[in-house]
Amino acid sequence: MGKKDRKLTKAEEKRKKIYEEEKKKLIDAGYAEKDLTIGVVYANVMAFVLGLPIIIVLGILFFKYYNMKSYYMSFIFTMKESIIFLIALLVLIVVHELIHGAFWAIFAKNHLKSIEFGFMVQYLTPYCCCKEVLTKGQYIIGGIMPTVLLGIIPAVVAIFSSSWLVFVIGCIMILSGGGDMTIVLKLLMYRSQKQDVLYMDHPYECGLVVFER
Repeated sequence: MGKKDRKLTKAEEKRKKIYEEEKKKLIDAGYAEKDLTIGVVYANVMAFVLGLPIIIVLGILFFKYYNMKSYYMSFIFTMKESIIFLIALLVLIVVHELIHGAFWAIFAKNHLKSIEFGFMVQYLTPYCCCKEVLTKGQYIIGGIMPTVLLGIIPAVVAIFSSSWLVFVIGCIMILSGGGDMTIVLKLLMYRSQKQDVLYMDHPYECGLVVFER
């Protein structure tokens, strides 16, 4: 979420305390800690590196199957479409975080009590944080589902419905999920040699921490 030497908000301080308590329990139980956090700038750059190839492939399919007989190709939104577009993006940015929380809550022992939503003023964006340890599969599912449900699926639907507006929204949501994809990719690239591995959101940084024994 930001630099490690920055001043933490009250919510972050509270999450940090919860994290340190959980960390102590795990280390006392024989786990070792491995930091898999990433910087915000890196996450933003990787959002394009990972998101653009997906968008290019979907774009090729979109123009290949675009129904020219039923629709007039226009790259300029009407006033009505522009308003719908802006409202949809604002709503979907929030829904993106709610989807993270909903899936992680399903897996967490304390369900929604272990999920915290907030807003990072310095980046003008909402966030979701799970305060419990999860398995690899559980963390990945919660991490990528917003991009799948709000980005990839709508873009695919737009290909067959020839909806330019839905396609653009889907592509933007794919890019907005680029940070999530970067974190999941880093998780997948980390090869633990241990038998028992748990994953937990970092309380105030972008990414997660692995506990293994």
